[in-house]
Amino acid sequence: MEMASRGNTSVIYRICGDRFLMLELGDEVDLQLNFKAISLKDVIETEKIQGVREIMFATCSLLIRYDPFEIDVRGLIGRLKALEARGIDYLDRSIPSRLIHVPILFNDRWTIECSKAHNLPPDMESVAEYNGLSIEEFISVYVSTDYWVKYLGFCPGEISFNVLDPAKELRAAQLKVPRTWTPQGAIGIYRSGNCIYPAVIPGGVKLIGRTPLLVFDIHQRNPAFKESPALFRAGDRLRVVPIDEKEYLAIEKNIDSYPYKIEEGVYSGKELKGSA
Repeated sequence: MEMASRGNTSVIYRICGDRFLMLELGDEVDLQLNFKAISLKDVIETEKIQGVREIMFATCSLLIRYDPFEIDVRGLIGRLKALEARGIDYLDRSIPSRLIHVPILFNDRWTIECSKAHNLPPDMESVAEYNGLSIEEFISVYVSTDYWVKYLGFCPGEISFNVLDPAKELRAAQLKVPRTWTPQGAIGIYRSGNCIYPAVIPGGVKLIGRTPLLVFDIHQRNPAFKESPALFRAGDRLRVVPIDEKEYLAIEKNIDSYPYKIEEGVYSGKELKGSA
């Protein structure tokens, strides 16, 4: 393990086997750290370091897969420390950041049926109460801010996202015993984070609604998936659009031709407000 300084953030290099190197920027759920991780990934890719095959990241860490026959781990760390020496202010950079509108039906019958199938009460009332709100007040707060997509993980296309306005943060406790299945498109909330289930999979977070949108399509049938089977990228922003069940069913019926609303743009690290 080696450590280097990156401004106010320490970078810890962890050797993970013979072809992986992890860079840890911190250990908090902090959107500025997440922005640094995304921005650092872009900078490393621009360097085109020989032997680097893939870069993956989570909230505040990067995992680099490299070919040890082209570059050894000490040489790789040396190249990364050379980047460190440049003193780049990653929060001063701007990165591509699309704003994707996501229609959500709150307190829907499908997630309620899922809870009942697992002998659990519906989550919406308890989640609202956990935040000291009525269901109507909870929904009003939830839709009043945009969200930052931190990373994709756990399942292909699944995203983790947090509020951009910390004053609008809502929280929830996770289930003690995970569900054996969760509806595709279910919206989950856990601690201070949120997620969208891309498929019918197990899950252990509270459910507050469902979107008719696909967030992962291996067949890439809708033009929104022309570049990737995953709808979102880390660094995208998400805007919630509340809908009723009639609108939900209409979108679901025509999902292959549905006009996803995606606004191209950029976002600066200086616009983020830190912890979320």
